[in-house]
Order: sequence, then C-alpha cells, then structure tokens
Amino acid sequence: MSRNSGCRIVDELVYRQYRAVLLENEKIQILLLLDRGGEPARWLHKPSDTDFIWHTRMGLQPPSALYPDYQMSYPGGWQEMMPEVSHTHTYRGSVVHRGETAINPWKLYIVRDDPEEVHIRLTCRLRSLPLFIEKDMILKSGAAKVRIAQTVKNEAPVSMETNWGHHLAYGAPFLSEGARVRFSPGAVVQHPVSGKRWEWPLAEQDGAAVDLSRLPEAGTRRDLLAVRTTDGRYRIDSPERNLGLEVSWDHQVWPYVWYWQNYAADEDAPFFACEYNMGLEMFNVPPKLTLAEAAASGRAIRLEPFGSLSSWLEFEVKEGVSQ
Repeated sequence: MSRNSGCRIVDELVYRQYRAVLLENEKIQILLLLDRGGEPARWLHKPSDTDFIWHTRMGLQPPSALYPDYQMSYPGGWQEMMPEVSHTHTYRGSVVHRGETAINPWKLYIVRDDPEEVHIRLTCRLRSLPLFIEKDMILKSGAAKVRIAQTVKNEAPVSMETNWGHHLAYGAPFLSEGARVRFSPGAVVQHPVSGKRWEWPLAEQDGAAVDLSRLPEAGTRRDLLAVRTTDGRYRIDSPERNLGLEVSWDHQVWPYVWYWQNYAADEDAPFFACEYNMGLEMFNVPPKLTLAEAAASGRAIRLEPFGSLSSWLEFEVKEGVSQ
C-alpha cells in the first residue's frame, strides 16, 4: 500500500539504469541498487540532511561491458563481499572474483510493509561457487537504526569455503579532516605485513607514533591495517555535522576490521590523489588474504555439505558527538 508517512517501501524503481528499492521512515531514507549487489546509493539521515554514502569522483556509472569488475565499477560506499574479498584468482577450478556479490543482481522480496515496520529480503546465488545468500533488512518507525540479518547456504553435497564481509567506506559529506574513530577499550591494531601490534588507537608508521582515532590532513600517507575488537563495534563522529554513526556486527563471524586509510596521498591508480576517505570493513580474514590462502591456513569460512552460517550487523545514527 502506498504511504507518505511512517515506514514505507517504494519498489519497482529504476535509478541510473539500475533496479532499485527505497526504504524510509521518519529519520532514515535508504536507496538500494538491486542490480549492483543490493548496495546502498543513499543512506540519508533526514533531520540533518546527511548522506553517509561516500561517492568517488566518478560516482555511480551505468553498467559497462568493458568494465564489469568490482574495482573498475567501484562507486565508493558500502558493498557486500563474497566469495573473495582481496584479489580475483582461481580456487578449486573456478575463478572467484573479488566482490562477486557486489556486482551481481539480487532478488527482492517484501516480507513486511506497514507504518510500524518495513522488512525486505534480498537474495543472491553466486555463479563461481554453489553458495546462496539471503539478506534481511529491517527498519522500524521512529528509529535511526537499521538491522541486517544474513545467512549464507552451501547448495553442494561437498564442503565449501568462502571469504565474506562488508566493504564499508566513508567520505564526504559525512567524513572530513578532524573526524574521530572510536573502538571499545581492548581493541588491538595489527600491521598485516610486519605483524606488529599496538593497543588502539596508537600505531607506528615510518618510525613515528600516530593516533589512528583522529583523521589527518589531506596528503597524509597511512598503511592498511587490521583492528581486532572485543565487542564488534565502532563509532565514527563528525564534529562538522555534530553527528555519529555506530556500527555493530557479529565479530565471531567477522573478527577483522580492515582500516583502509586513503587520505588523498596516493598519486597512482585507482584514485590519483583525488579521494579523501577511509574504510572500516569487517571480514573473516586479515588484509589481503585470498580465499585460497585463507582455506589453506584454516581461516576461510567453511560450510559443511548443504550447511549454512548466519550473521548480522546494525547501523545506528547518533545525534551529537561522543566525548
């Protein structure tokens, strides 16, 4: 039923040549691209007119036969990643692409649609491996929180492995110099190459101590790092917007947060020093372990014949910044 208040869904949309669906309540508006992994092209906090979805200088481009892969079609923002999160390679005789689920079309099912709550289910069947994934998204009236519950299923009579997680990248308009990143006490930072560890928020780069909780000025070079949390939770505060975003997730399934720091310093491809952004991305493996490497080391997610695994994550907008 069509409504203009409370929770509502607008489906059968086409946005820049992609099938799309719009979820909305009094505080949040979310536009999902069904033909691009179900990823959000808008995650708007209506009271402050703040969109949390960062777009690269190229932004969302129309589908192209010349650039079908994840990296060349990357618009910024947030994507589901499975079965590979690092590099496209061959595994068990199949080419597993980085972020296959992020570029595949997903099917939409409306589970509930009334003024008190909207609930949709998105599904995707992988082409490279016999895996099927369901994603339920729930938005309640008056809430600035969205819950996502997910299940991946093995459709084969043999065991299967996969890497899995969420590539969550942040930038303007929400993120800028001076923004703050917060993890709960006890979080540990790890360098994926040297293996060195530090207690959050400190790390070492080029022989100097850096505070990872404070975003630096443009042109600052920072390494890709991993963070292990005690509770599966982080918060990003924007003093400019007087707004925070708290993200929580099942850290038993996704124990590593990749801290991608891209502060307009890399002069080469793919960003050519044009982008100021960072990512806090939860995965089952440390950076940049491929599925083949993860399976060999016992770090890949392993599903028994016809088995399944469920997980969840939540996004909540916080008005005001934490002290």
